[in-house]
Amino acid sequence: MTKELAKKNRKKAIKKKVRRHRLKRGIRKSICAIAGIACAAGAYTWIMRPVLIQTHTDTAEYQTDEILSYANERILNTTSRKLSRIPVIAHRGFSENVLDNSYAAFDQAMSAGCPQIELDVHASSDGVLYVNHDPNLKECAGLDWNIKDHSSAELDGILMKNGEKLHRLSEVLERYRDQMIYLIELKDENDDPMPFLDVAYGHANLAQNMQIQSFNADLIENIHKSLPNMFVQLLISDEALIDEALGWQWLDSLALDQKLISQDRIDWIHRNGKEVWIWTVDNLDDIHKYLSWGADGVITDLDSAVVLYKEMSQNAS
Repeated sequence: MTKELAKKNRKKAIKKKVRRHRLKRGIRKSICAIAGIACAAGAYTWIMRPVLIQTHTDTAEYQTDEILSYANERILNTTSRKLSRIPVIAHRGFSENVLDNSYAAFDQAMSAGCPQIELDVHASSDGVLYVNHDPNLKECAGLDWNIKDHSSAELDGILMKNGEKLHRLSEVLERYRDQMIYLIELKDENDDPMPFLDVAYGHANLAQNMQIQSFNADLIENIHKSLPNMFVQLLISDEALIDEALGWQWLDSLALDQKLISQDRIDWIHRNGKEVWIWTVDNLDDIHKYLSWGADGVITDLDSAVVLYKEMSQNAS
C-alpha cells in the first residue's frame, strides 16, 4: 500500500469516526429532549389533574351533555352583583304611549339610555314564564285568561293589543341578549324556582345580566340555593319586615315602597351590608332626593330620570 493511499484511508477513518461521534451525540440529545418533554408532561398532568377531573374531560365515561352541563354551571355562577349599571331602572320598560312589558316599551327604555329594565313574569300551567304584569291577560290582550291556567301552547298564540305576541321570558332574553340588564320580578305566589331556573340554565351565558326580585322570600331563597351568585332582591311594602330581612345573609338587596324611605333608613340598610332600591318613583324631585341620600337604585316610569341622573353625576364630578 502506498503512503498516499494509506493517508486517504486514515482520512476516511477519521471522518467515519467523527460522523459516528456526531450521531451518538445527536441521539443522546434527542433522548434527553424526549425525556424532558415526558417529565414536563407528567408534571403538567400531575398539576392540572384536579382540573381535568373536575371538568370530566380525562375519561371517556362522561358524555358531551354532562360536560356542557358542567360548563353551564360555571357560567351561571358568574356573579351578577357587580354589573355596571346606572341607578335608574325602567319600570316595565318606559311605556309612555306604548304597552308596558312589551318590546316597544323595552326599546323605548334602551333608546333613552336606560338598559336596566324591570319586567314582570308569570308561569303558565306547564311552567313557562311569560312577561306580563297582571296574572290575567284582560288588560294587555282583552282576553279573560289567567296565565297559570293555560299551557304554553295556548299562550304562544296570544296577540297583545299592540300587535306583539305575548312574550316568553326566554324570547326577551334572546332578543336583547347582553344589551339589557334584566330585573325580573317573579309574580307567582308558589315557591317553585324551576320555571325561572329552566330559563337561567337555558341561557347560562346571560345569567350575569339577570337580577331577581319578588315579594316571595321563599321563592328567591330557593333560587339563591341553586344560583348563589345571582343578585336577589326582596320587595317590601311592610315596614315590619325590614329588620328581619336585614338578617338574611343570602339576600343582596331590599327594594322598598317609597313611603318607607328616609335618609336614616337608607344608611341603616347600608350598614347592614345590603343595597336599597326604591319603587315606584315618578317624581323627579323625589328621585333627586333619594339618589342624593345614597339609594342604590330607583325604579321609575320617567325616562327623564336618566337625564337627571347624568346631570347629577356631572355636577358631582
